[in-house]
Amino acid sequence: MVAAETLRRLLARPGLLVMPCCFDALSARLIERAGFPLTFMSGFAVSAARLGLPDTGLA
Repeated sequence: MVAAETLRRLLARPGLLVMPCCFDALSARLIERAGFPLTFMSGFAVSAARLGLPDTGLA
């Protein structure tokens, strides 16, 4: 199944989706192996994991 179709199917279901945040490819793979059907990546997660800084230039 195409990724977009999978996402549409998941979003069409009633209820909430638990979506852990990943910060790199390894964390995305670990989330997948843990059985979560989807994940998301945020700019802050990447900045915090790689640089230890906020992504908004507040440091």
